[in-house]
Amino acid sequence: MSLYNKLFARIYDPFMAAAERKKLGSWRRRLISPLQGQVLEVGAGTGVNFPFYRPGVEVLAVDPSKEMLAFAKKKKAALLSKVSIELLPYGIGDPKLDEHIKPASLDAVVATLVLCTIPDPQEAFKRFHTWLKPSGKLLILEHIHAQNPLRRGLEKAINPLWKVLAEGCHLTRDTDLFLREAGFEAVSESYFHLGVRWYAAELIPKSKN
Repeated sequence: MSLYNKLFARIYDPFMAAAERKKLGSWRRRLISPLQGQVLEVGAGTGVNFPFYRPGVEVLAVDPSKEMLAFAKKKKAALLSKVSIELLPYGIGDPKLDEHIKPASLDAVVATLVLCTIPDPQEAFKRFHTWLKPSGKLLILEHIHAQNPLRRGLEKAINPLWKVLAEGCHLTRDTDLFLREAGFEAVSESYFHLGVRWYAAELIPKSKN
């Protein structure tokens, strides 16, 4: 798997390039560029979001894939220290992450193209609640399960193979619904199609309204 992980990390940016140019890049900018303060980026991957952070933001960027983080380090270096970014090789469920994040300490959590792969999203949502300040927000950009019955059926059919090829990515998660069930309220949200159905949103924990 190590060899495949290295290959996946190497082809990720080229594979996503067309989608980033067409739609995803503009959504990343829209969600991330207003952020200030202390930010946790979950599943930072190859560091695609890094250029969108404004100077002065302090970002803790985590990803369990050291192969992905090797590319993220290069993007961080290209910023010439305009943004403070600390990279750590942790998944969201890693207990070591709790040593780096105090409760109610984050101004924002950024999760782009990652909630489809997290093994236990509900546990991740609980941690987001714990870590966010009362004024904190959760920024989401994620592909989600189709509404059309035929598309839903197709996504269910190919999901087992897709998870293997795409390092645990699920095509069948209704992440927008999961977030509401987990106690998050959308301040703004949008749905769009780009090959599959996408969800972009700024959310706050209801209990911290």
